[in-house]
Amino acid sequence: MTDSTSSLTHFQEITIIPDPEIAPYFIWSKLFTQFHIALAEMKNKHDIESIGVSFPDYHYDDKNEKSSKLGVKLRVFATNQKDLETLNLDNWLSRLTDYVHIKGIKDVPIDKITGYVSVHRYRFKPIEVQVESLAKKMEISNDEAMAIVVKRKAELKLPFIRMFSESNKTHYPLQILQQPSKQDVTGGFNVYGMNGMRDNVTVPQW
Repeated sequence: MTDSTSSLTHFQEITIIPDPEIAPYFIWSKLFTQFHIALAEMKNKHDIESIGVSFPDYHYDDKNEKSSKLGVKLRVFATNQKDLETLNLDNWLSRLTDYVHIKGIKDVPIDKITGYVSVHRYRFKPIEVQVESLAKKMEISNDEAMAIVVKRKAELKLPFIRMFSESNKTHYPLQILQQPSKQDVTGGFNVYGMNGMRDNVTVPQW
């Protein structure tokens, strides 16, 4: 237990209901597609970018990828109750009521906070893109750039949610990197409720 506080004061928790005939990853896809659309509307119509998420059961093991998982829970945080009421998850997820359980809006339990996590949409640039970018930036040959790039960290095989882009009609993996943080970092989130790779805005964990 910690005496920590958080700038995110309210939250809702969504749990995927176990179903022997439907895999959780399929429900994650449906759930998060709707959630993503909802956050995009929040940003465009209400200029709200303060809603973030975490995956309480998230686990990533770089030595044993098969043990990595998102779990079956999603926490949705906001800086105030009104923003979550405006988001209206019950409405956006109304077609999934047989597959997910949505709890009501609650205060973040300050006395239960054990730390913080930053949640990122992980995007790894293909090697050839890194090489071209580095060669141009450093004004060196592609071969020289390649020698540098191959020494960098390899792509992480992270838990992901299969998403569908309405704009270009293609599927894509929403790879998720959730990392512990020692402090509460305030700021805005993207339309996935996450950080990009350069930001480290946090949400409370318990």
